[in-house]
Amino acid sequence: MDKTPGKVHTVSIESSACNETFDVQYYLPKSYSDLYKYNVIITFDSQDFFKYGQIERLIEKLEKTEEIQRTIIVGVPYPSVEWRKHYFNPNGEHHENFVTFVGRELNSFIDNNFSTLKMANSRLLMGESLAGSFSLSTALTYPNTFGQVLAFSPFVDDEFINRFKDNMNLINLNIYHTIGLEEDDFTTIMGEQADFLTPNRKLKAVLEEEPLEYEYKELEGGHIWKTWKPELKNVLLYFFQ
Repeated sequence: MDKTPGKVHTVSIESSACNETFDVQYYLPKSYSDLYKYNVIITFDSQDFFKYGQIERLIEKLEKTEEIQRTIIVGVPYPSVEWRKHYFNPNGEHHENFVTFVGRELNSFIDNNFSTLKMANSRLLMGESLAGSFSLSTALTYPNTFGQVLAFSPFVDDEFINRFKDNMNLINLNIYHTIGLEEDDFTTIMGEQADFLTPNRKLKAVLEEEPLEYEYKELEGGHIWKTWKPELKNVLLYFFQ
């Protein structure tokens, strides 16, 4: 397995939970050494976090200035827009099995191959849109494994919101949740008209009443990386400063 630091690598992982093989990306900072223990960021829609969010450059900069703790990035890319609907969407037919893959198999792969801290609060799940929904869903299912979540503009509906009401698993979680003020009427990448702002405000109202650490922001902008990218630094400092 290639552990050359400073590069984005891809590896294939066989999943018993899904009976499939998935590609996984990973990035080790230029200073990576097995002599140290690292936090882990797991990004969903990982190719977008690398391409549009340039998250690896931000990690390098913040580690160099010692503004954040040592951190590696592991990512799950999506092979197609249609695929996201079936695996990341909380209502997708493969959603539950894919949550199991991440919570058990992917997490074991990470801890077995990299020098990690192996604690819930050292693991951060990140996602935007449907990938943000998936991050929330996975942490809610495995709160003792994944203690920290970033959800940029997640897709939520009433059924999904109900999962958070009086859910004792939330006591273990620290959630950073954003939504754009221009997301009340926009066209999704599936070509559908959507209002994400209203249901995300409903989710916020529920989470504010629950026993968890919770940061909520309404950002200027829409359902695009131009809105999310500037917030990434704040997210990393919030979780790993």
